[in-house]
Amino acid sequence: MSDKTKVGLFGGIALSAIAVAVLYASSKPSINDITPKTKVHEKNIREPDKSMQSLIRVNPARQLDMQAKYDEAFRQVQAYRARESSEHQWENLGPERVGGRTRTLVFHPQNPDILFTAGISGGIWKSVNAGESWQPIASELPSMAIGTLVFDPDDSERLFAGSGEGVYVGRGFTNSIGFAGDGIMTSEDGGETWYQLESTNNNVNFQYVNKLRFGAQGRLYAVTNTGIWLSDDKGERWQLALDQSDVLGGCLELAVSPLSDEQDRILASCGNFGEGGAVYLSQDSGQSWQPVIAEPNQGRTTLAFAPSDPNIVYALAAFNAQGDIPHALQGLYKSVDGGENWALVTGPQHPDILGRYVLSNPNSLYCPDPEQSFIYGQGWFDNTLTIDPTDANVIWVGAVEVMRSEDSGQNWQQVSFYYFGADTPHVDHHGLYFHPEYDGVNETRLYNVNDGGIALTSNPFAKGMSACSEEPADIAWRSLNSGYNVTQFYHGDVSEDGSQIVGGAQDNGSRAFSPDTGWQHVAQGDGGYAFFIDDARMLVSSQNGNVILRENGENRYLEKAEYESGLFIAPYAVDPNYPDRVWLGGQSLWRLDELSDGRFERASERFTEEYRRGITALVVKPGDSNTVVYAQTDGALKRLNNALSSDSTTTPQDISFSDTAYVRELHYSMHDNTDMYAVVSTFGEKHIWKSEDEGTSWRALDGEGEGAFPDLPAHTLVELREDPDTLFVGTDYGVYHTNDGGDSWQPFIHGLPNVAVYRMVLRRIEHVNYLYAFTYGRGVYRIALDVANQAPQWRQQPDVLSVKPDEAISMELIELVVDHNGDNYFFSAPELPEGFELADWGKLTGQFASAGEYAINIEVSDGQLSQQLTLQFQVEISDGDSDGGSGGDSSGGDSSGGDSAGGDSADEPDTSKPDGSSGMLVHLFGLLGGVCWLRRRSARRAASKKAPSLQ
Repeated sequence: MSDKTKVGLFGGIALSAIAVAVLYASSKPSINDITPKTKVHEKNIREPDKSMQSLIRVNPARQLDMQAKYDEAFRQVQAYRARESSEHQWENLGPERVGGRTRTLVFHPQNPDILFTAGISGGIWKSVNAGESWQPIASELPSMAIGTLVFDPDDSERLFAGSGEGVYVGRGFTNSIGFAGDGIMTSEDGGETWYQLESTNNNVNFQYVNKLRFGAQGRLYAVTNTGIWLSDDKGERWQLALDQSDVLGGCLELAVSPLSDEQDRILASCGNFGEGGAVYLSQDSGQSWQPVIAEPNQGRTTLAFAPSDPNIVYALAAFNAQGDIPHALQGLYKSVDGGENWALVTGPQHPDILGRYVLSNPNSLYCPDPEQSFIYGQGWFDNTLTIDPTDANVIWVGAVEVMRSEDSGQNWQQVSFYYFGADTPHVDHHGLYFHPEYDGVNETRLYNVNDGGIALTSNPFAKGMSACSEEPADIAWRSLNSGYNVTQFYHGDVSEDGSQIVGGAQDNGSRAFSPDTGWQHVAQGDGGYAFFIDDARMLVSSQNGNVILRENGENRYLEKAEYESGLFIAPYAVDPNYPDRVWLGGQSLWRLDELSDGRFERASERFTEEYRRGITALVVKPGDSNTVVYAQTDGALKRLNNALSSDSTTTPQDISFSDTAYVRELHYSMHDNTDMYAVVSTFGEKHIWKSEDEGTSWRALDGEGEGAFPDLPAHTLVELREDPDTLFVGTDYGVYHTNDGGDSWQPFIHGLPNVAVYRMVLRRIEHVNYLYAFTYGRGVYRIALDVANQAPQWRQQPDVLSVKPDEAISMELIELVVDHNGDNYFFSAPELPEGFELADWGKLTGQFASAGEYAINIEVSDGQLSQQLTLQFQVEISDGDSDGGSGGDSSGGDSSGGDSAGGDSADEPDTSKPDGSSGMLVHLFGLLGGVCWLRRRSARRAASKKAPSLQ
């Protein structure tokens, strides 16, 4: 928004009586020239709590310089990116028009149709058509968590971007580190290329750059986790203007209003969850400060000067965690003298009950008795404030929903309606931006950024909805998410043929793709783990362990026998041996034996009752549903050997390899079902672990020396079917891979952004291996792997098989063929003996009518490559059988003088062989003894599936 826009439209509305002016004594700490400052602030790097992004990364046993770890990995990735070449590149598959968490938006100073925005963990984006469509312009940053953008007022082609999402810092009963960043990035060519300010690289003071603002004389202010920093040379050097390193979370907000060509009036707010929250005023460009609002239990406070009158300024404060209504409204304050004196305008006891909800969910109002309504607050997370450029009395607040007051906060209307079925704008609002040329008549656009991306209204003055009113609102919004793919997926799955995708995303529910419907929203909330069961059924989930069966387009919640806390995004697994059985991780293990029953029962002892602690990963052994392995937030790794009969009293076996590792995924190897993998996201731990004895012992596969796996959070692992030594691992910086079983690792870039990959799936389509990546910030990607197709062959060429005449033969040939690639195999034979049939999916049936030697030539094809395989049979007459006489020659002579077709020596069934069979299969499978267990797809007749192009 341009500070130069001061065109009046609405007449001034008189401010209601100001009850109390709150004044505070002045204090003037001197400015500290300490560039760079590298002191680590203990409060910001403690063990994690409810924030999942912290919990999965922070080592509870020791402090580590995570910025240094990220910086090392970034340099490695960029070095490989510069020299890597391949004709195969990652392809983005969407979802289209969904968006994701966004906290900033700026207009080009010379052309307001050019906009820039950024996704938290999704990098920087640009629009050249006023937001109608978007393109990524910064996908290789050292941190993709961009929360603030600003243009240099002296150079319309220069932008600055601050990284890190500091609103999380200190959340909960112990401190969280949130989504850490890595300093400030800048572009000098309108966003085409970016580089990091060296002064902020690997600098703990710029781990969370929450706001960037310019003032007079080109001064650049940075609001960070340690205070307010000032640069007079566009970020080359910094001075600490306001030290808030002892305040939990540091500073979060800043508003600047020029006092003259030389000096700035600045308001800064610091603190969010703990004590010490306050608003500070400087009237000499940051040289001295005085606290002007410092209420008890004050939390996050947003600030806005009125563009039409810089003497009018508002402050919107939430309670901290200890307040009367944690994180709900503490007060909306107004100043008419530039921030020196303040009056409370709207508070928790405000007469207009909707005003009490400006930082809460107004949809939870209980209209029959509003005083009994349940008020909860999210003012620590979504809290934004802006003022109409033409009227200083018109206030806009973005929180769970968007609210508007036209009389300086005395009366309020709700002007967004996500919980009433409106898809746009999404809930959880982080920014409201009037078009720079807004005048309320000819230009009326108001942009909104939120957890679902970007939205726009062109009639912001239209009627909203008062509390408990039945009259519909007139204000209208529309989405501006075309091309803006910054969706943060926690998990996902791909159907076996690659035609369908499903995934769960942060605050954007569960999304599913099919060729017929495109991307669809299939479940609400924060989407979690997701799996396909079969063509008609899928499982999706939402926060707090809610699992949903979606069958033929209808959703049904699967219940737990009793409430139990666990991770915010709880893991669960479909039994590979019986897909109607599901296992869920809470603070204990839960089992649902039949999807049709829809009820989970506890299947292990409860290992903790601590809030937001629980099982982090679990896996069911293929071929043995009685064996389930799971990991816990306390670092323990457990195995149940009687899982199908276990209950709340069952104590699992401990198979841990660490007491501090956060295990993100567990796998049984597709090459040997005694081999297991564990993937660890904790800094300071080895990240890839393998066991070759089902967890009895473990060894790290991180390698050593130059090719070692970096100390970087790892989240997901995929094996290559064709080579057990080839592994792919998803990390906070894309994908790494090894071709030698973990001795050495390399980034697997091929155009993938520097984005966290939380889940990978491998699928084979038309003889090509496709690797799918569900990212936390850039949607879903896919790449074709350069793996040669291999013709099918026998596991081991069998010897000549002995059978008897007239004996029924039934063979499943798919069991005898090596499954190199996981393709569907089709069987045919140019000629079969009389009485035999061969199904194209590999079942050979028939019987031989007479003795002799036979060879059946069988062609096995995957649709691209084929192999001729030969089965040889020796059809023999056993003792006691005769085709002419037992004692004579073949001419039919019989010394007994009589005809004998078998006489008294007719065969009895051989009870040593199942069903009286000839033992041919027993012999054949005996030849295959010791062959590794191998996951197989069943061969089936199927139309060839083409790899879809998904958007």
